[in-house]
This record gives sequence, structure tokens and C-alpha cells, in this order.
Amino acid sequence: MARWQSAILLHSSAAGRRLWQLSASGDKFTVQSEKALLTNDPLPFGLVGKDWHTLIRPKLNIAWLPADKVFLRAVQLPASDTADILQMVELQMEKLSPLPVTHVVWSVFLMPRPDDKPESLQTVIVIIAARSAAEEFLGQLETQGFLADRLEAPGLDQLLAVDIREEGVWIVPGASGEPALVAWSYGGAIQNITLVTLPPGPERGAQLKTQIEQIAWAGELEGWLSGTPKVHLVANAQEARFWEPVFKDTGEEIDLITPLPEAQLVARSTQRCANDSSTNLLPPEFAKRYRQQFVDGLWMRGVFALLSLYIVGVLMYFSALYMLKLKFNHVKDQLASIGPSYTNALKDSAQLQILKDRSELKFAVLDCYKAVAEHLPESATIETFHFDRKKLDLWGSVLAESQGDVLNFNEELRHVPNPNRPDQLLFSFVSDAPMTIHGDKAEWRFTCQLKEASDE
Repeated sequence: MARWQSAILLHSSAAGRRLWQLSASGDKFTVQSEKALLTNDPLPFGLVGKDWHTLIRPKLNIAWLPADKVFLRAVQLPASDTADILQMVELQMEKLSPLPVTHVVWSVFLMPRPDDKPESLQTVIVIIAARSAAEEFLGQLETQGFLADRLEAPGLDQLLAVDIREEGVWIVPGASGEPALVAWSYGGAIQNITLVTLPPGPERGAQLKTQIEQIAWAGELEGWLSGTPKVHLVANAQEARFWEPVFKDTGEEIDLITPLPEAQLVARSTQRCANDSSTNLLPPEFAKRYRQQFVDGLWMRGVFALLSLYIVGVLMYFSALYMLKLKFNHVKDQLASIGPSYTNALKDSAQLQILKDRSELKFAVLDCYKAVAEHLPESATIETFHFDRKKLDLWGSVLAESQGDVLNFNEELRHVPNPNRPDQLLFSFVSDAPMTIHGDKAEWRFTCQLKEASDE
């Protein structure tokens, strides 16, 4: 039972359906909630359905087959293990079953053997149901999402809860419209057990009494009933007021036994089903198909979840792409709107730079003119002073005997400081001054390159 974390038990009857939710607590089950439903009311899928959570917290789905669809039989067999007992029961099924063996589903419950009689026979309760009735009932549950793990017979646990030690007939009357469970205990074992179908209304009592008398006659013929049976009535006070007058004329005092509360009965039944699956009437092919449906459902939910995530991811991607496109278009429109202003700004900047360069060139020309004027020797004359883009070309003449003055002039220009930056020279390069002598005069020519601001 440790593998089950919770359970759902569905009880179907003529009056409607009741759904019980239970949780495992240690080695027992505890009822958590109860829900009454009409026959045609849909089952809450969130409660009865199974999903991936069931892999972590296994849930046991139990359905009680309507009592009028079930037959109970008691048989005494030699004590053995469960597999041998099942084989022995199978050999007797043609005698025990009210229907052809191929048309029924059946299971067994092994009654506890008395401790003081270890050599006694094993009492086996055989549970039988028509296969067509079981399949129809399971089909109705399938349409509402209830996939049963156990298909059980109701009423058996109420009888098991009673400590049957005295001889006599033990009666567990059902609600109006439901069968009554009748068990005969003699010789320390249950000799006969049956579900007696009763009509609704006051005639239920007389009908049950007639059925009990017929079973008593059969018991006398078979030899296990030797006298007037004592009636043990498992009923509450309200039900007892109806049933006690029915059995007064049997000559025996009625032993009234308080039944187990319904919540405790459901918990005991769930606990028994979790511990022992031998009473399960669910056909094996249904159990296999339910398992496959559960696995396929998990796969489909997983695929659907992945597909949903993919679709959400694609939608998010296109949404982000759309937002980026809107932002791009907005920036593009802004850029288009400021394009003319930007072009005009570039034009103005270029014009300002031109004016600045012109201004700088004017001052550079003046600096060059000043440097030449301050260092030009008196013996030399300048015939050409040409300044073009920071390049100064000087042409002139000097007396042939004063050529050294021009050479000194050339050397001095190499070391003229920049008026704006005294730590730098004005010229970055001053070429040599070649001389050409014509009579008593010598013509000279050299070039000076202004130093750029970035030049070292």
C-alpha cells in the first residue's frame, strides 16, 4: 500500500452516486472528502482523472460495481497458497456460477482461518459478475474520464468488519432498492453467502424473510443447518425498527449489531484493495488498455505542452520582431526628418572649418613673414615670397661675396620657435639653399614646411 498516495472510491447505486476522496496516512487510508452526485451528473475530471502528477503521487481509482450486478458464493477448500486455490475455484466455476463461465468475470477473497483450528478448511468467498454488466459499467465510467484500477463488490467489507463467531444467519440489509447481504455461519465457517435482491417498499421485509427460509431449507438438505438459525442483524437503530418485526416469529432473539460508519467502511475497503488485489473484477484487457491510455495521455499532454511552448515562443519572437520593426521605422522616420538639418549642419561645420583653416593660414603667413623679416640678412634680398598650404618658397639674391649670410639665414630659420607654442619649432623642415652665381651676384632658393600641430 505504500506505493499509493491517494485514492478515489466511486459507489454507484439506484439512488445516485457517491464519490469519496482518500489520502494515505502511514499504513491506513483516511477520508478527505465526500461528494454526492446524481446518476447522470458528470464526474469531476480534476478529481478522478490522472495526469503526470500521478507518476509522483500514485492514485488508486476504485469503483464499486452496483450490488444488483454481483453474485456471491462461499466454498470450503483445502488450505493452500493463493495460486492453487484459484485453480481449485476455477475447476468448480461451472457449479458456482449462475451464468456460463465464459460470460462472467470472477475473483475470490480468502477468509481468515481460526487460530484455534489450524487444520480447518479454507473458506473462500467467490465474487462473480456478468462480463457484459462489468464492461457496460466500465464503459460508462470511461466516457467521464474515470479509469478504474479496481472493480470491487460492495457490502463485503461491512460483513468482514463484523466478528462472526456465533452460529446463525448474518444479515446486512442494504438501502431501499439495493440487495441485502445474507451470510450463514455454521461449524466455524461461512457455509453460504448471497446477495438477495429486494423490491423497494414495505414488502422488502417479507421478501427477505421468504428468501432466508428457502436458503434454510437448502441448508438442511445439504446438512450444514441443524436447527432454527439465530438472526444477527447488522443495522442501525432506524433500520432495526423496520427489520425486527419481520424476524420476531422466528422464535429466536434478534442480535442487533451496529454497522461500521460509512466513512470507516470506505477507508477499510480502500485499504483492503490497496493491500490485496485478489477481489478485483476488472478484466485484464481493460487494465492493460487503461494503462496504455494513461501512458498515451501523458505523451499527448507532453507533446501538446511542447507544441504550446513552441507556439508561444514563436509568437513572442514575432511580437519582439514587430516591436523592433516599429522602433526601427520610428528611428528611420526621425532620421529622415533630421536628415536635412544634419546635412546643413555638416555643411555649416565644413564652412566653419574652411574659415578656421583660412584664419590659421593667415596667421601662419604672418608668422612666416615675421620670422623671415627678423632673420633676413641685410645683404640678401627676397624676390619671391610664395606661401601655399603651409609651404613657404623663398627666392632671392645676394652678393657673391655674402653667400654665407644666406646660409646662416637658412640655418636660423630651422630653429625659429613657434610664437603660439614656444616649446615647438615653427618649421618642421627647411631645405638646403643652393646658390647660382651670375657675375657679382648669387641667386638662392629654398623651401620651408610649417610644423603640424601633431608633429613632434
